[in-house]
Amino acid sequence: ANLIREMPGEASPVVARLGLVAALRQTVTSELASAFEGVTWQVEPEAERRALALPPLVAEVLYAAAREAVRNAARYGRGHDGARPLTLRLTVAWRLGLEVIVEDDGVGVERVGAGAQGSGQGLALHSTMMAVIGGSLAFDSSPGRGTRVSLFLPQGAI
Repeated sequence: ANLIREMPGEASPVVARLGLVAALRQTVTSELASAFEGVTWQVEPEAERRALALPPLVAEVLYAAAREAVRNAARYGRGHDGARPLTLRLTVAWRLGLEVIVEDDGVGVERVGAGAQGSGQGLALHSTMMAVIGGSLAFDSSPGRGTRVSLFLPQGAI
């Protein structure tokens, strides 16, 4: 309940002005432009249309969680090899709900919360916020095969 009370009443200006998908694109192309050798987008028109109709608070929670996943990929995807190539793939789809997937082909992690890979608290917080709005966050990663963060908001929660 305290988290909800502390949330802003409106979406951030960028999400309110551009919408969820365009705000994510802007974040990736401006804030993280040099973080990846390549970025692939797969955005279904129906998913983008429905994302534009999200209530402001819901759009903000989804945006913040996806942004955290992208930032984590940029920060940790290369492991200790700063010269390792790293690509990112973002998918926005409609599957009886809105699905946003952030995947990298980085080094992966053995478990969230381990040492130099960060504390894991960012995704834990976003997982909680996704649950508050009726959605979910799933994290899948293992050494050598990259990381995938899936955000899902079922149709009934929209």
